[in-house]
Amino acid sequence: MTRMPPATAPTTARPGRLDRLRLHHAASPVASAAALFAVLAAVRVAGAFTFPVMVLSVALSAAVLLVLPRERWADAGVRGFPMLPAVLGTALVAVVYGQTFLATRDAFGHGDDNWTTWMPKLFEGMVPGAPWADVAAMVLALGVLVPLVEEVCYRGVLYRAVEVRRGTYTAVVTTAAGWAAVHLGDYGLNPLNWKVVCGLLPSVFLMGLALGLVRAATGSALACALAQGACNLLLLGAATAWL
Repeated sequence: MTRMPPATAPTTARPGRLDRLRLHHAASPVASAAALFAVLAAVRVAGAFTFPVMVLSVALSAAVLLVLPRERWADAGVRGFPMLPAVLGTALVAVVYGQTFLATRDAFGHGDDNWTTWMPKLFEGMVPGAPWADVAAMVLALGVLVPLVEEVCYRGVLYRAVEVRRGTYTAVVTTAAGWAAVHLGDYGLNPLNWKVVCGLLPSVFLMGLALGLVRAATGSALACALAQGACNLLLLGAATAWL
């Protein structure tokens, strides 16, 4: 008579770090979004002082999508959008961009105390001896890459995390405030200029409110990326023309 081997309990695989992060985000979206924003803001602001960290901040902003499984990306706004609300929303954002541009010109002039004059300077000398490359990089970054990454992050994942717990109004306001704060990594800290900071924060906050309304109206962070990209290029053109 042969003896049967003792029964063994079934083993279950432990969730990996990414799975645990997703579970935490699903259970506590607001706390998770706050922690993600703290990391992103710290890296983005540090990017004011070193170019590699500035590049890293862009990559990290895109990486926030990893806290959601692929089937939840549409909930975070990574989806198509109705054309008419997107066009009307882009027009609204353009009006807000234009008003803030004119207001900062009246308040801070056309010199280095105005944050908008720094926009073209961010890309100066990236490719020595090839100014056309600076222009191409500027258009690609401000018109396509940065809007897509930022909007998927702020009006996408972070917006949705706040919206499901606190509602649309709070999501619009908090993401606009956070988005304004991280722009200190681009303007006002290196060199430190309090006039630039004082002009930047309310300007970008108002722009963020307009973009948040686009998100609420269309349900799409990609519509926000389209609006931001188009208006960034308009603002860039105005800033360059008025130098």
